[in-house]
Amino acid sequence: MAAELTDEGLIRMDRLPMADDRGEGYAILRAAGPVVRSDTGYLVTTRELAEHVFKNPETFSSQKAFDTLGSPVPLVPIAFDPPHHTRYRRLLQPFFTPRAAAAMEQAVRDKVVAIIDTVTGRGSCDVVAELARPIPAAVFLALFGMPEHDLDRLIAWREVIIQMADLSGSGEAPPEVMRSAGGLYAYVAAHVAECRAGRAGGLLRDLFESDSADEPFTDEEAIGLCFLFVLAGTESVTNALSLMFAKLAARPELRRRLAEDPSAIPVAVEEMLRIDPANAVVPRVATKDVVLEGVHIPAGATVGVAVGAANRDPEELDDPDAFDPSREYNNLTWGSGPHRCVGVHLARTQLRVVLEEWHRRIPEYRLAPGARPQVVWPTGVIGINSVPVVFPAAS
Repeated sequence: MAAELTDEGLIRMDRLPMADDRGEGYAILRAAGPVVRSDTGYLVTTRELAEHVFKNPETFSSQKAFDTLGSPVPLVPIAFDPPHHTRYRRLLQPFFTPRAAAAMEQAVRDKVVAIIDTVTGRGSCDVVAELARPIPAAVFLALFGMPEHDLDRLIAWREVIIQMADLSGSGEAPPEVMRSAGGLYAYVAAHVAECRAGRAGGLLRDLFESDSADEPFTDEEAIGLCFLFVLAGTESVTNALSLMFAKLAARPELRRRLAEDPSAIPVAVEEMLRIDPANAVVPRVATKDVVLEGVHIPAGATVGVAVGAANRDPEELDDPDAFDPSREYNNLTWGSGPHRCVGVHLARTQLRVVLEEWHRRIPEYRLAPGARPQVVWPTGVIGINSVPVVFPAAS
């Protein structure tokens, strides 16, 4: 490991080479060992240890790991551990089944088609600004029964909170984050009140009406659920799409394969999520002193699951750094254990539909001349702010 990447024996996360290609950075983490000390805490880099941390919330807590995200209320259900988390998952699960995601697919597809149709005649667009960013936010508004005309300010609040908040669990949210979080809170709280009074529809009203007498869903919990979807759910889909389009725009053989055979898209999506996950490191907090692979981790320390490194574990995969769009592998990008992403089926639907409809209409495209899509690093959630592409304009 290069000396310039360390500081007093700790890996400096901000010095990892991640801007253009995360593979080298993840290789450095794996080479440092299964348990790595960094300037943001401890990191586990293997599939086995990642599963262990994810599946043992009594030792590696999610409860406090997201305190610095900028939410004025705990994020439901990720900012809770069992047994409270178990209750939330039981209440929410009926709304996020594969069947529920399938019921939303046509609405997602209609929105995607409408956006793509606005750019086909231009011969160029920024895929992130014009597609990847608005789609998941619009899906959130539709799912929760909020007006579509609120899209722009929802995105504005989200961008400030995500881009400026410290996702390592080791600091405090900046004032700009708290101001945006306050605006989002007021907006969401007003909608929750409308749903509680029966004057607005969507998931929250359905959730309130499905309450059992012994475990009603509170207004604060509903606000926390909205914050989770705005800050984690929509941003994860946006960032995943940004990384995917950056890769596809630079690989003509891959995009042509997806255009010619849409049935290949679901597996290719999972491989792109494996090789380049948006959630590079998922934080947890040790609830007690623990030893992992001979490394003592004190109670209260941040323990990050280095998902990007664990997804490339050579003990699990042949040639793990190679991108193989036909590889079928249960990657860790969606998490594991009790905190596995509750919206995984809806997220997969969005990713698949976007790629299907884009490649149906715009099969040939490439990066705009001079474009060099890069991620902003360090960050807890990896994404690319701009992916400008050019393509033959439709007549």
